[in-house]
Amino acid sequence: MRIRGKLAAMGAMLMFAVLAVLSAPNAAAASDPCPHRFGAPQRLTEANGAAVTQWSVSGLGVSTDQLAGYAPAGRLWEADATVEAVTGTVTPIIPNMYAVSRSGERYQVLWQVAAPQTVAPTTLSQGQHSSGKLYFDVTGNDPMAVIYASGGSAPAMMWCCNGQMPMPMPMPGGMSMGDGSCCAGSQPCPCCAGMCP
Repeated sequence: MRIRGKLAAMGAMLMFAVLAVLSAPNAAAASDPCPHRFGAPQRLTEANGAAVTQWSVSGLGVSTDQLAGYAPAGRLWEADATVEAVTGTVTPIIPNMYAVSRSGERYQVLWQVAAPQTVAPTTLSQGQHSSGKLYFDVTGNDPMAVIYASGGSAPAMMWCCNGQMPMPMPMPGGMSMGDGSCCAGSQPCPCCAGMCP
């Protein structure tokens, strides 16, 4: 009887340890009130939920890559991106990506430049993903954010938080600075500073 009880207790302790390890990343993500930090996954729902695309963008910076057949008018910048078909079959609309400066200058992704290291614009079946780089020709102020603009005045998704960004554009739904989660804590995330009431 004692051995069985000890085994049950050890099994319970092992189960709690496994659960603690598995829930740690989720707890860390939940403690970050800024939904649009670089690297955060964001979803775009279309066709009444029949198609859900998830994007993640990180690593925005000056590029040292050479793009065959393309001479930048300014400076070449890049960001790493991953797109996934969460629900249904999706085709990533890569031309909707823009790098944005603090002053609001937008630099459209160089979607027309084919390179093996870029995000592939091919149709993805549910569960498939594509990862690669997004390139931008920066002809003015340095960008500090990447947005996905799908029409309308507000971007559908945004990644930033490398510094304060006084937004010259309305924020996407669910990311309103006036009542959004970025302003919920004692300190808003850096790119939201100055935009909270």
